[in-house]
Formats: sequence, C-alpha cells, structure tokens
Amino acid sequence: MPLLTLPLMLAACGGSGGRDTGGNTAAPAALTEVQQQVINMNEGQRNGVLLRAILDGGEECQGVSRSKRLPDNEGRPTWGARCGDGPAFQIAIGPDGVARVTRMPDAADV
Repeated sequence: MPLLTLPLMLAACGGSGGRDTGGNTAAPAALTEVQQQVINMNEGQRNGVLLRAILDGGEECQGVSRSKRLPDNEGRPTWGARCGDGPAFQIAIGPDGVARVTRMPDAADV
C-alpha cells in the first residue's frame, strides 16, 4: 500500500492543528485543514490531486476520468478514482496530507 505526500499546494495552508468541521457527519474526528481543502475542491481540482497521488504511489494512470467520495476510512476522507485507461484506485487522505493509495478491482463502481 504506497503512501505519499500530497502536493505542496495542499500543505501551503500553514496551520498544523485540526479543526472541527461541524456539519461533516461522515468523519467522527475533526479534520485537518489539508483534508478539508481536498474536500472543498471542485471535481477537476480534486481529480488532479488524486492523479498526483496515484502517480506518486508508483501506479500508472493517464488521467483521472471520474471520482466519487467513498465512506471515510479510519477517519480519513476517501475517494474512488477511475483512470481514463481503466484502473481504479481508492485514495484516503491522512491528517498530515499523506495519501494511502490502494488499487481497486476493475469492476469497482467509481
């Protein structure tokens, strides 16, 4: 399961502490600013970040054609991402901006 650090554009937020997101009932714990930034991105921006995570994890992907939010994984906001060339990945964003990238079955609904 490759781990990687998200691009510096996400880490540029500065603060290191978590903050309570109040209305986010999917995550029982407070999310960090880095996690919240990914959640708040529009789909195109988020797909770019997910692509970067996939590539930095050593996987091949020509581009993320679609993604969807999945249930949080151990309190980590998680997305399924489908590459335009076929493979699908689950990407969970840790509180420190480290992404956990896991290949999903080809038939996964993403």
